[in-house]
Amino acid sequence: MKLHQLLRYIMPGFLLLILLMTFVPAQAQKEKTFTLKDCIHYALENRASVKNQRLSEELSKKNRQEVNSQWFPQISGGAKYQYTIRRQVLIIGDNTIFVGLPQQLQAYVNVNQTLFDPVLMGNSSGARINEKLSVENTRLSEIDLVVQVKKAFYGVLVFREQLKLLDANITRTEKSLKDTEYQYKNGLAQKVDIDRIKVLVNNAVTNKANALRNLNTMMQSLKYYLGMKVSDPLQIKGTISDSLLAGPVTLPDQHFYEQREEFKKAQLNLEMNRLLQNNVAKSSLPTLSAFYSLTAPFNGSTFNGMFDRKLYPSSYVGLQLSVPVFSGLKRHYQYQQAKISVQQSENSLNDLKNSIELEYNQYFRQYENDLANLKTQSENIKLAELNYKNLKYQYDNGVQPLIEVLNAETTLLQAQDNYISALYQALVNKVDLDKSLGKIKY
Repeated sequence: MKLHQLLRYIMPGFLLLILLMTFVPAQAQKEKTFTLKDCIHYALENRASVKNQRLSEELSKKNRQEVNSQWFPQISGGAKYQYTIRRQVLIIGDNTIFVGLPQQLQAYVNVNQTLFDPVLMGNSSGARINEKLSVENTRLSEIDLVVQVKKAFYGVLVFREQLKLLDANITRTEKSLKDTEYQYKNGLAQKVDIDRIKVLVNNAVTNKANALRNLNTMMQSLKYYLGMKVSDPLQIKGTISDSLLAGPVTLPDQHFYEQREEFKKAQLNLEMNRLLQNNVAKSSLPTLSAFYSLTAPFNGSTFNGMFDRKLYPSSYVGLQLSVPVFSGLKRHYQYQQAKISVQQSENSLNDLKNSIELEYNQYFRQYENDLANLKTQSENIKLAELNYKNLKYQYDNGVQPLIEVLNAETTLLQAQDNYISALYQALVNKVDLDKSLGKIKY
């Protein structure tokens, strides 16, 4: 085959390989578009803290299985070889009798089965409670993560909303600047008017740059909580109108604190301490176990000769009862310590109940204030926009001076800033309120 014919077959495949090599990295860096639900799901699957807590949950499960395995038969076996240098001698009358043979090999199997052990029973129950505690820790870790993701997600939405307002401000002030420059050329405006409007334009541009930096910082925070590299491309999908601000806030039932994972965990801690106290009390009870042993002895004058002799194995089976009598008051003091731990857990549980109720009342009142403030700021924006338009119309018709229009625009900008702050504060406090009620869903 000639060279040009060979190249005709090779070149298409070579070009295809180059295209694939350039296409794969581009696909790997494809920008993700996430809703709030997508963000929460992604974070729960990829955040290192949650993954580690789930591994801890798996460890507690294995620990429970290890403790329960002690109820199964415990079997051991082995072999012992012994060479007797000087055998024991028995002298009977004038006769000298050597006891045993120099070469000895003994194989054995021992089986022990626990039938009743109150401490082991308590340990099994403790391992079960510990596994439940680990599950609660995982849920707490997931709830905390969801709260952080929601706050960062809403922060991105709010800063995007702010950028829309700032873009509109820049467009409006730049148009005012062009109009005033045109009027100045025709003797209808003063140079000071141009300078005043330039100040507004510069401030608007600076505010937009600050908002862009804030948006970038909030987006990086969101990526961090998602368990994503901060350099990875990400686009979120959602609007403020889709958030959880809509709907009235209703008062919870009397025992709403029982829905909190922190309260469930405190209850498990109390149950664990009561179990430990009960275990100490039961440690004075007897234990009962069954055992079996099989021994196969090999004896001989030489090593090989041990296996030529007839084997006489021995075995026995029995029960063993162990009764604790006196421990030097050790159990007494252990019981007193366990009793104090129970009292501490009871006090902590009652304090946590009050703390949850206080936390809810604070967030509830704060959220009510936030909604009222948000409504006020939203109305202020409408009034400020209407006032600006009226004054701008009057200025264009030579009724009002430019300074009044600039003051109205400054008032509008301040109203927008107040609205953005109130909006973000309401969203964040709504998340905290849901958490205080145990209503973080994921």
